[in-house]
Amino acid sequence: MSTRMQGRLLLTLVLVLGLVALTGPQAQAQPPNDDFDNAISISGLPFADSQDTTNATTAPDDPDCAGSAHTVWYAFTPGGTLTVTANTFGSDYDTTLSAYTGTRGSLTQVACNDDFGSLQSKINFQATGGVTYFLMVASFDDSPGGAMSLSVSELAPAPNDDFDNATVITDLPFTDDVDTTAATTAPDDPDCFGKGHTVWYSLTPSDDIIVEANTAGSDYDTTVSAYTGARGSLTQVGCVHGSRLRFTAVAGTTYFIMVGSFDDTPGGELILAVKQIPPPLALAVSIAPTGTVTRAGVATLHGSVTCSRDALGIAMTGTLTQRIGKRVATGTFSATLDCTGGSVPWDASVLGETGRYRRGDAQARVGLNYFDPEREEVVTASATQTVHLSQV
Repeated sequence: MSTRMQGRLLLTLVLVLGLVALTGPQAQAQPPNDDFDNAISISGLPFADSQDTTNATTAPDDPDCAGSAHTVWYAFTPGGTLTVTANTFGSDYDTTLSAYTGTRGSLTQVACNDDFGSLQSKINFQATGGVTYFLMVASFDDSPGGAMSLSVSELAPAPNDDFDNATVITDLPFTDDVDTTAATTAPDDPDCFGKGHTVWYSLTPSDDIIVEANTAGSDYDTTVSAYTGARGSLTQVGCVHGSRLRFTAVAGTTYFIMVGSFDDTPGGELILAVKQIPPPLALAVSIAPTGTVTRAGVATLHGSVTCSRDALGIAMTGTLTQRIGKRVATGTFSATLDCTGGSVPWDASVLGETGRYRRGDAQARVGLNYFDPEREEVVTASATQTVHLSQV
């Protein structure tokens, strides 16, 4: 092969390699909104975007939200006040999502989330009209980026945000799951440890009942209150800072239940359960005035337990003390019994732990302890009795 031909082949090879070198990096290019100054402008909601953040970089002044690697930026300026919800659901890597106001190098964090029930992220925040909010998507703890999906939309208030649109509870038990982040406060909403992000429910029982409204499982600090009357002229029936309110409801009267956020703090996911609960359990125990004792010194006591409704698994404990001259015989006993309404008998054998029992008088004490699951409370009862032990 001539020297000229070799030169042409070498030139062709160089050109081909150069073309490969030029096309290769294009597939690995940084996202266009990799830098804060190049944030993609969100002109309206709802908005959605997808980016490959594998080669996204981190600027020295990027803020930290559980990591600040592979960051991409978006900017949104709402025309009026609204609640914004944004998420990275559908992304194939561990994301973080945050929102800021201010200027580069001097940003104020509005919201930040790492995992929202998965490796992807979700934030909600109140946005003021005319203020620019910067959204930053990053990878968690400097882990790799990947295929990113971002969705941004306006979060509408709950349908029962206003008193006049209270959700009507027709049957008990009742449950509801609603996002109160965008719930508002009307000027005439009553105050119960604050009145932020209020939502309303109404209940008109056909019988006199005890009602429990419970927000256990909600992801924010709630208040629960109940009222009778008309809008602007409500009478408070009960108010609690916490998850559980109980009140007695009269047949034919409409009760309005308001759930708010404590001290006007942010709302969130409300889980409300409303149910009828029974009246307090009446529990009592008695000890018969006579018992028996064997020649071996084992005493037997008996009596009865009464309950106003079913109580299964009542814990019973007791002691029997007998003084014989200068000697004192003491023993303890325990048992578990079920009371299915009305009265049930009980008996227990007691072995003296400090001496043998004999025929004659002894002092007996019995205590009951029961956790009532219907009312989620502990019920106790006790009795003392002088028992005459007969020899058997």
